[in-house]
Parts: sequence; C-alpha cells; structure tokens
Amino acid sequence: DTKASPKGSPKGAVLYIDHARHLTPLTLTYHATASRQLTSGRSDIIPPSTSTEVETAYCPRCLTFCDAASASTSLGVCQKDSGGCKDCPLCFSPVSISIDKQSSTETHLICHYICGHCSWSSKDCGVSVGADKLLEFSNNDKMDEQDAEKQRVAAISEITKELENCFLQKVSERNQEGALFHSIGEMWAKREQDEERRKRMMISSTIINDDKKKEKSAWSLGALEDSLVEKKRDLESLYLGAEKGVDASVSSPSVDDEQQTKEQQMPTAQQVAAQMSLTITAPRYQQDLLPLPVHYRSRVSRRCRAEQSAGRTGILVKPKLNPLEGDTSLRAGHGQWWKKDSSAIHVVPRVQLCRYGTDPSTGKVAALLKVKNPTLNMIRLRFSGPNSSGERETIDAKELENILVDPFMETIIAKADLCSSDSLSSIAPSDWIELDSAEDLLLDIGKRQQDDPHVVKSWDFAPLLDALDSDSLPKLAIVASRGDTSWVEVVIPNSVVMGPDGEKPPTNCFAVPLSMQIEVGNGSWEASLIKRRDVPEGEQDLVQLDIAVLLHM
Repeated sequence: DTKASPKGSPKGAVLYIDHARHLTPLTLTYHATASRQLTSGRSDIIPPSTSTEVETAYCPRCLTFCDAASASTSLGVCQKDSGGCKDCPLCFSPVSISIDKQSSTETHLICHYICGHCSWSSKDCGVSVGADKLLEFSNNDKMDEQDAEKQRVAAISEITKELENCFLQKVSERNQEGALFHSIGEMWAKREQDEERRKRMMISSTIINDDKKKEKSAWSLGALEDSLVEKKRDLESLYLGAEKGVDASVSSPSVDDEQQTKEQQMPTAQQVAAQMSLTITAPRYQQDLLPLPVHYRSRVSRRCRAEQSAGRTGILVKPKLNPLEGDTSLRAGHGQWWKKDSSAIHVVPRVQLCRYGTDPSTGKVAALLKVKNPTLNMIRLRFSGPNSSGERETIDAKELENILVDPFMETIIAKADLCSSDSLSSIAPSDWIELDSAEDLLLDIGKRQQDDPHVVKSWDFAPLLDALDSDSLPKLAIVASRGDTSWVEVVIPNSVVMGPDGEKPPTNCFAVPLSMQIEVGNGSWEASLIKRRDVPEGEQDLVQLDIAVLLHM
C-alpha cells in the first residue's frame, strides 16, 4: 500500500543544515557575506550559531529611539518629554494625560493619567497634581495670543513634569525600607478580619440549616443535593455581601460595607505581576495600582560565531537607528529596514517539496523537489548524496527531536528517524542545473501567468515505486527546467533503518539528507560574493550546502 501527500500542502518539509549541524527552515537561516556555510538564526538551539548585541532601542508607543547606552541610563523605560509613556495597570492599554475640572468646584483643574479603553484614572491611586496655572491664561485679555499660547504650552510642560514627579514619589514611598513588612502585616490583619467574619456568618447559616433539617424527616439523594446547593449559596453570600442564610438575630452587613467591598476589588495575578516590576510591595486592591512605564524594545545585531572564530566580522543583521526608516510614511528609503540583512532567502536557492509518495511496507520513497533561484544572477548547481566530500558529520539524533518546520505557524514534528545510510551511499549526483536570474513578478502584472510544465503536473510516484526492486539504486533526476526554476525527483528503494531484531522504527517520519553543490565562478552565484578558489584547470570550485527532506511514511 502506498501513501501520497496531499496536493498543495504536503506533509513534509525541506530544512537547511548550518555549520553547527542544526536543522533550520530557510526563513530563519542566514548566509554571511562571502561565507561557504549557513548560519541558523534560531534562539532555542544549543549551542547557538549566532551571537547578538543590542544596537538601538525604541518605545513601542511613541516610536522615540536612542542608542544602547542612552537606553541603559534611563533604566530601559521611555523618557519622552521628561515623563515618558505610560500604560493602564488594569487593561494595559496606552494612557494619556488629561486636565479636567474637579467635581467639587468649577474652577479647580487637576492633571492625571486616564485610560481611554477602560476609563481608569490615576486619581484612584493618588497620582495627580493641580493645574490651576492654566486658568491664568484663559481669562487674560491683555496678553497677546501668541505669547499666551507659548506660556500655556510651558505651563502644560511644567504640570506634566510635576505629574511625573508625583508618580516617582509614589513609587519611592512603596519601595522605602519597612514598606514590605508593613504591607504584609496589613494583609494578614485583613485576612484575620475576613476569617472572623466568615466564622460568624457560618454560625447563623448553621442555625437555619438545622431548622430546615428538622422539617425533613426522610433522607433521600435529592435532599442531599438540595442541602449541598444551599450550603454553596450560603458560602458564596459571605463574600458577595448578600443577606441570604443570615439569622435575624445577627446584624447584616451595612450599605457602607457593601460599597467598600465593591470599591476594594482584588487585582488579578497579571496586574500584580506588572506592579511588582515597579515596587517591592504587592497591591491588595485595584485602587492601589500605579500606571506602568513603557519599556523600550531593543533592536539587536547578529553575528555568525563560526565567522567570528575565523577572525572575520560575520555580521548577519544590523538594524538602523530609526525604527521607522524604511516605512512608506517617509519620503525615501522605502523597504530599506536594515543597514545590513544577510538572510538566506535573498541568496541561497530555495528548495521546496512539491509532492511525494511512500510505501511503508518496503520503505520505498519517490519525491518531487522544486528549486528556485532568488538572485539576479545565474546559478549552476546539482544535487548529490550526503557528505560526498567526506568533510561533514552526520545529523545528531537530538536534532531529530522537536523539529521546527514552520516558524510562522509554529509547526513542530516531535521526532524523526534518519534515512538509511546504505540506501544513499550509492546515489549518483544529478546532472547540472543552470537556473536563470529571478523573474520580477511586478513586471509580469497583467500578463498571463505560466503554469507548471506538463511533465511536472502529470508527475506520479506510483509508477516509480512499482519499478523499484531489490537491485534498484537510488537516483536523482531532473524532471523539468524553466527559467529560474527546476524540478528534481528523488527515488530511494529502501529508506527505513531496521532495528536489530528487524522491527521498524516507532516513528512515521524520517529525514533524507542531501547536498546541494553550487558552482562558484564562471558567472555562477555572483550574489554570494564568494571568492573563487584556485583549482586545477578543468575542475570546478563547489560550495556544498546540506539539506534534509522530511517525509511522513
């Protein structure tokens, strides 16, 4: 019985192998300038293939930016206009500074933080200052309009600084020596009061429950369920301030106590965790929550560790200072987000898995691969078996566990087995493939798009698997070529590694290691900037990039 991959979305993938033998998708792979090996950009691998260094930092709210030294002096939080951006402690949305009239009088102004999403105000936690200075410019007809506007702006700036100082003073008070012990003492005192109140309420509910039990003479399952429901309601009423189940002899909670319970709502665990980044004391109620400063986001540069150990810079990614540089909102430099970006998708030929079929009983495999040139220059290459030069090691078994296949969809394969080395030892290299420069899709807008060649559309794995026998050899053959794209078929007569007792591996996924040999020089792969080595006449300078094709049996 043969199994086929669904058309359009095959249950397999092609991963690239970097200098540390890590399996990585092409979208997370880098190619250092003039390097003959790849570098993985994954951060979850050990040992890592890259080293990172913070270059710049920016605020995600106002997009102000600074260098790494300035960000460290400001403790990593936004400092725009001497105050910086703040977030709401309840819903974590951006807050704004508002100057409103005080409810007590019509002429008194107050400046505070307010959230436009949940209507939270910093007046609840005491972070507010008076803004009566602005009243001097509202009814002054003698002052020139431009001068009044300048002084009004200066007054608003001064009030904003006072609001920030008030916030810092609140944070300092909660972080002072002894504040933590005082907060713990108050918390346990409040818990003791709640426990005493709960005990008193339980006595009253027990009296009523006893009276009700006297009325019920016979025991039944329904009576038991009713009693459990009544007890649950009585316990819930203790914390909601309800009067159910309370004896008339015991005084019910007053209206003031109910209002106080509603105002003093307990914060969530996420809100408390956010406050603990500011203060050493945990807030007990939501009215104790302070506005949250917005932390900078760092932009890092990456370097290849293998290139660094060889005495070269090995810069893979270097960001620009302004986070908006490259955006269409600016007049120039659209799309130029980085000072340098050595992502492999711009240089390395992209190999994809089109379709494949397997025979689980015999381990026969037939797959169709698609290779595409991403550069503006010609590339000459061929496919061969793994480690044909004898310089590389095999894939480690740990790399075949929890394999990241798609970083965007977070698709992970739990475990895979390595294809039988005996089945690939005798595989012959494919013929040379010459890929033209990449076609610009924008120039072909409005034209009729070309479909895949007929031989590719009609490719079927069943005849290939039926033709294989015990004496068949694995092969790599070119199916079709057109422009910057070529299709190559891989046929393996036996890909399964049997156990010592002849049993099959427990996993249904296996990796087929292959090598992609790219010629350097003679007009091939000039975008890589690799310098051609001095080789004897008639020989070719080849760069070998290893890949692994993951297939489901």
